[in-house]
Amino acid sequence: MNDEMPRAVNDDDLHAWADGRLDEARRAEIERLLAHNPAAAAEAASWKAQNEAIRALYAAPAPRPDERRLVEEMVRLYGSRRRASRLTAAAAAVGLLAVGVGAGIAGTLAFSPASDDGALRLLPQAARANYLIYTREARHAVEVGADEKTHLVTWLGKRLGSEIAAPDLSGEGFELMGGRLVPYRDKPGALLMYQNAAGQRLTLFFGRSDTNRETGFRFDTGPGTGDTVQTFYWIDGPVGYAISGEIGREQLERISELVYRQLPAV
Repeated sequence: MNDEMPRAVNDDDLHAWADGRLDEARRAEIERLLAHNPAAAAEAASWKAQNEAIRALYAAPAPRPDERRLVEEMVRLYGSRRRASRLTAAAAAVGLLAVGVGAGIAGTLAFSPASDDGALRLLPQAARANYLIYTREARHAVEVGADEKTHLVTWLGKRLGSEIAAPDLSGEGFELMGGRLVPYRDKPGALLMYQNAAGQRLTLFFGRSDTNRETGFRFDTGPGTGDTVQTFYWIDGPVGYAISGEIGREQLERISELVYRQLPAV
């Protein structure tokens, strides 16, 4: 923010004002301060206009059949595989299709709120970065190959602090190549890599955040309009999962469902 911005107002205040999340007293206070800072007022107004344009574009849409099917399937699985305390959060997601605005989430389909500690926001960034780094490697894409699958998942699970699995994605034409240990928020994360007969690769990223208290399912298309990397990601208790690939959204959603069904209960 520019140097003229009053000390009482920061970027969070302006985003909250643009999103309409302030109570009446605080909104009036912010607007009085903005009246004395034209540059800040113009910036905040541009955010608000952007938010309104995005809301208008996605005003009250009915969830696509494939989106509803995917979330409903996750809700069904929650009832049989996950603690009952999580069922409410997942069930509340059914039928909810919103676009995150005002915090750099434009272009993301949000099925539930972001985690309080930011894990849900950082998860796709980490997954995408690791995808871009390691899928471009010809000879050293993985540390441990698929021929040592049992050792691979045991090692990565131990470092992550949670049991993991290497899902079978052969039904979608992808075979496990192997995996590696990667960093995530200054802690160990895990990355599994798959490849199909055409040489296309996708990754399954695992990241742990013990302070997470919410569950979310989201679809991320990357930071730019020309970006070809798409990520479907969610958090289940302390562990976040993200599947990234340069494939069509429908196939990515099918693969996400396959992965979800084969993951161990948290």
